[in-house]
Amino acid sequence: MSNLRLFILLTLISVVIACSSTEDTSGLDVDLDDLTGLWDSSEKQGNKTDIIYTRVTSEGEIIEYDFDGDAVDQGLDCYQIESGSIKSLTANRFMVNADMHAKQFEVELELRDDGHALKIYFMDEKDPSKTLESQIWTRESDTSILDDEPSCK
Repeated sequence: MSNLRLFILLTLISVVIACSSTEDTSGLDVDLDDLTGLWDSSEKQGNKTDIIYTRVTSEGEIIEYDFDGDAVDQGLDCYQIESGSIKSLTANRFMVNADMHAKQFEVELELRDDGHALKIYFMDEKDPSKTLESQIWTRESDTSILDDEPSCK
């Protein structure tokens, strides 16, 4: 009888896992409307976090807010604000013109967790079929969190 119970329990668990929705939208085409909003794009550097937010507007502007007073930058309690633009090249591929770094680069994007996370693949300039690194950004539900924060300029 205990083998039968174990079999039923394992079958039930398998069915629940198989039928569960992960709400992962990876594989779907990403367009500018999917990117519009505020993203937590902070980066780990060793055991420290470089606090960064990135805003994408519906007009294709990309604005980076890098907190100067975090453990990585060790500056003032203000944000270094830089801007650029982003435009779609093909499905899930975008060109970022980063005024802040005086260059442009290609990225591949993948929406995850029903659009609440974004995986960014930074492509090799010389061979765009190769990925140099990737990051996961999470969508901020409160898009006004930076409205009253001071700029370092």
